[in-house]
Amino acid sequence: MTTIAHPPVQCSVRTASAVLFLLWLCAGMAAQAQQAVYRCGQEYTNAPREPGLCEPLAQQAITVINGTRPAPSPAAAPTAVPARSTKPGAAEAASADPPDTPAVAARTPDVQQSERDAQARTILTQELDKARAQLAQLLQSFNQGEPEKWAAETRNHQKYLDRVAEMKAAIERTERDIDSLQRELVRRTVQTSRRTP
Repeated sequence: MTTIAHPPVQCSVRTASAVLFLLWLCAGMAAQAQQAVYRCGQEYTNAPREPGLCEPLAQQAITVINGTRPAPSPAAAPTAVPARSTKPGAAEAASADPPDTPAVAARTPDVQQSERDAQARTILTQELDKARAQLAQLLQSFNQGEPEKWAAETRNHQKYLDRVAEMKAAIERTERDIDSLQRELVRRTVQTSRRTP
């Protein structure tokens, strides 16, 4: 008959005391991490110089929000690597003729910019046409400073004068809008002509 030696009881006591020590250490570290935070005017601290003048803040869970990554630009996208050919002499031909994708990539921003300029000019032209139509309508209803009186204005002349003043202000505002749209359109045309060789 064989006897099996059991480990001494002291080993399990040592293990239990080590586990308790680790738990105690973790609890102490957690308590340090959860120190009170104070707001002292515009300053936030966990060790205020004058605790009486500071306001303790409530403990809050820390939230980490991952930021968004910008999308890679089309010009920075990797170019396709040509497939390797097993034919003899293909390597020399491939090295002699470099791929023409970098030239296309270099040309792309100019094309995109010219498209954006064309869109901007189109939008400016449309806005200018709208402003001119609005000005024509305002001038027609203004009737050279003597617009048609409404029924309520026949009894109250001040209402009529107020409406005339509002119409005059609207005409001046629309004229300023037209001037600024024309200046912007000229500026866009000059920039485009400088860009084109």
